[in-house]
Amino acid sequence: MKYYILSGLYLLSTLQLFGATSSDSLHTCFDKIQASEASIQILQLECNALKSEVKTLNSTIAVKTNEIDSLKSELVEINNSVATLADSLNINISSTRKQIQTSSDSLNATIAKKSQTGLWIFIAIAIVLAVIAFVFGRLIAKRGNQVSSLAAKADKLNEEIVNRLSSEMSEIQTLSKQLGSLSTATGGGTDTEQKLITTLADRITFMEMTLYKMDSSVRGHKQLSKSIKQMKDNLLANGYELVEMLGKDYHDGMKVTANFVEDENLPEGKQVITGIIKPQINYKGKMIQSAQITVSQNL
Repeated sequence: MKYYILSGLYLLSTLQLFGATSSDSLHTCFDKIQASEASIQILQLECNALKSEVKTLNSTIAVKTNEIDSLKSELVEINNSVATLADSLNINISSTRKQIQTSSDSLNATIAKKSQTGLWIFIAIAIVLAVIAFVFGRLIAKRGNQVSSLAAKADKLNEEIVNRLSSEMSEIQTLSKQLGSLSTATGGGTDTEQKLITTLADRITFMEMTLYKMDSSVRGHKQLSKSIKQMKDNLLANGYELVEMLGKDYHDGMKVTANFVEDENLPEGKQVITGIIKPQINYKGKMIQSAQITVSQNL
């Protein structure tokens, strides 16, 4: 009888020690994860600033292109005017030839002078327009190079963000395994476990939102998206569900905290969930955390 009592006490103390050790390790991993969040957000801000500058440069290029098109139209009009003038001069010359026998030499000189003046005016205008077109062409080429350079920097920043998130994902996967062990030891559903799951879910949602704002062609994007899905599947296997909301329609009656923003690009009357600050978490079908979301609408 004493032997069974001692064995039971030893098993209980072992489980308590295992739970405390796993919890300390989990908190240490979360500290590392949270330390990288600040640097990732800074990179996101830099990336958004670059995108804004690219948009401004593209607008400038569009304006300059319109100006060149306008100059080309003016050149066509000037060419037509010069052609009309030349035709008029030719008519005058033909008419004057019939009167050469009775006209003085000064009349011929005057006609020649007018023709020469019109030709020089045409040449001068053509040269000015050519110079303007050359200058604007160089300016547009320069702006195009700047846009390409900024786009390359944005891609590099996006790749760096994905690499950091991938490194963080490795730590989260390690953390998930430890949570699985803790859940097995404690039976699951404890307050400590749910608190850690909530923090883990917030980090996964942060990664999803970061990838949602990126171009899917960024190197490493698809692999990280696959890893995030695997993490959510692992959580679901332990009874924790992260409810999918991103990109879905919003409707009244949803148990969420919503922040509404106007988006004229959406169809009229449309409301779409475009941001998730905190995900909705269900444990074995019961909600343990309500969602905080951003809804884009055009009402």
